[in-house]
Amino acid sequence: MAHALTHRTVAPLDGIIGVLGTAGRVLPAVAQKAELARIGRYHAPESMLVLNAATGRYDADATPSTGSQRLFDHYAALLGGGATNERGDHAVF
Repeated sequence: MAHALTHRTVAPLDGIIGVLGTAGRVLPAVAQKAELARIGRYHAPESMLVLNAATGRYDADATPSTGSQRLFDHYAALLGGGATNERGDHAVF
């Protein structure tokens, strides 16, 4: 079941990669965006949590973290106008 869920979750990326890859044959800047999408697609189904060997489960408490800002807080700041996304060359759109 988890494999099917992961496949459906990343399926939109496959479509985006296809469109960008095709357009990238004509437009070099779009080819760069397609490569960023491929990198995202590669990493998307991978867990960012540490796998606990004893339990065989991912363990959020054992996963090291840095920083103090949560993604939810960042989105709230974006919606409130208190933050901007500066992605530079990493912006897909």
